[in-house]
Amino acid sequence: MPSFINSAYEQIRSLWIRTILFITHPIFQRLLPDPYTKAGNVRVDTKPAHASRITMTEIISPDQCDLKGFAYAGTILSWIDIAAGIAAKRHAVSPSVTRSVDDVAFLHPVKVGDIVSIQASVNKSWKTSMEVGVKVEAESPITNERFFVAHAYLTFVALSPRPTAKTHVGRVLSEYQPIRVPELIPTSSMEINRFEMAEKRRQARFGQKKVDYQELRNRMREWSQGLRTMADEIAPIKEHPSYSVVEHASPDMQNTQEEGSEEEDTIVVHKLERRFSQDPRMVQQIKEKLMDATFAEVVELVMPQHANTLSITFGGQIMAWMELCARVSANRLAKAYLLTASIDSLNFIASSGVGDVVTIRSVVSRSFNSSMEVYVSVEAENLSTGETKFTNDGFFTITAVDQENIPVVIPRIIPQTKAEVALYEGGHDRRLKRLHQRQELITLVRNSSKASTKS
Repeated sequence: MPSFINSAYEQIRSLWIRTILFITHPIFQRLLPDPYTKAGNVRVDTKPAHASRITMTEIISPDQCDLKGFAYAGTILSWIDIAAGIAAKRHAVSPSVTRSVDDVAFLHPVKVGDIVSIQASVNKSWKTSMEVGVKVEAESPITNERFFVAHAYLTFVALSPRPTAKTHVGRVLSEYQPIRVPELIPTSSMEINRFEMAEKRRQARFGQKKVDYQELRNRMREWSQGLRTMADEIAPIKEHPSYSVVEHASPDMQNTQEEGSEEEDTIVVHKLERRFSQDPRMVQQIKEKLMDATFAEVVELVMPQHANTLSITFGGQIMAWMELCARVSANRLAKAYLLTASIDSLNFIASSGVGDVVTIRSVVSRSFNSSMEVYVSVEAENLSTGETKFTNDGFFTITAVDQENIPVVIPRIIPQTKAEVALYEGGHDRRLKRLHQRQELITLVRNSSKASTKS
């Protein structure tokens, strides 16, 4: 049979199947049982805001921290996602999945032994989605000092609950679909304020123009396949000190730093004198580095413990893997201790599930005096079908510090290709936005503290 006939046959067959599914889907949705109502409960049209409130308490353990004992931002982000997911599910009484995460700024690092409190509640609900606000605070077990860590806004979508299908046809016909959630009713003045601000943030999300980094993602995919024009050199064999003695010449510290060689910070949030590390061990051996030399790739297999009850990968788990990859890229530019300062807003375009292979790729998109912006892209591959899909991307801001938490001057990043230059130049505006939002958050926290003190 000629190829064009086969192609026409497949198109007609595909169109026929989609037509049947389009007609039968609503019927099967109504016929499938609802576990909540089957248990004797009644679904309601409205719910008070406080009904979704949840508080999680965690203690930072050593396995959740870096070399300096600071908790990984990915760990905090995963807890934020879990707490927000519980609040969303409590309001919708249905499985709920992460749709997007707004910018998250970390105002203070959390150390080993600190007690972390994560408070979450639904701020507002729409037809099938909800915005969940999360506040993270920490407490030192030694001094009992409490301090603010981070604040986040996440959007969740409620999916129709149903039993797991046992056949392929059943799985196709019972595909999870968004369902209507109860209307949220705010009562207190704070709940009303959150309710009103949630709508403004939603409109801002809709109005935000999404920049397409497909060209850069294609380039990073080529790098991961060994198609880089400047491939890494083979690592040398390091002699063991018990077999050979190597003389180490002390570096000439007078020639390691040229004044004015670094890009100047354009924004100073607090008008204080900026101090950088004087630790000789933190002096960077290079002045600049090509952007593609910071490329990093992390590949993970989604296991059941990484997914929710729908076998969809936790958004917090994806963010934790993204931070891991971002830190690898950051370490390829700066040889210092690293602290994640913020993460830009994330939109989950597609989801991954149990059995999928998740590939995270990152590259340092721009460097400043002591901080760097890292672009991270995520794609998922279904090993059964061979389908590969882009799931989400985002920017992490990572700061280089020494043993005393003093900023370390880092090398400059040098873009080469057109896509790299576009990514690099956009970093200035993204940084201005982050600093502005960070200052707004600081002002909000301080005003809230003053209001609570007066009351």
